[in-house]
Amino acid sequence: MHPSIEQSIVFTYADDLETASRFFSEIMELDLVVDQGACHIYRLNEKSFLGVCALANRPKEKTAVTITLVTDDVDGWHAFLTAKGVEYVSGPARSERFGIYSSLFQSPHGYRVEIQRFDDPAWHEHRAAPPSDPGDDRPGR
Repeated sequence: MHPSIEQSIVFTYADDLETASRFFSEIMELDLVVDQGACHIYRLNEKSFLGVCALANRPKEKTAVTITLVTDDVDGWHAFLTAKGVEYVSGPARSERFGIYSSLFQSPHGYRVEIQRFDDPAWHEHRAAPPSDPGDDRPGR
């Protein structure tokens, strides 16, 4: 059993920390909990956080990252952010393939942000089986 994990922070990077931070604090109305100068950390809930940093020694290329925020109120978030001028890439819609209802927009610092609700409210209580290796021909695989 691995040691405990009490909280999580996902860090993103921006060339313009002020613009990215203004978006999270003023548009999304997230609470700034730590200002480290070059990094700002925002509270998503009591156990998870989102950081945005302007650092010289950071990955420069845009990686395929989507920040997903899970909520029961996808439509409420859509109305709230649309009223503040956020332009969505895709409005709230159901995905049969993934079993979700979600919407998607681009943050000012270039990251895709998805607001999502799982069809299964107990999604986080399950423990999925490890993915199978298509090249593994052992019985039961």
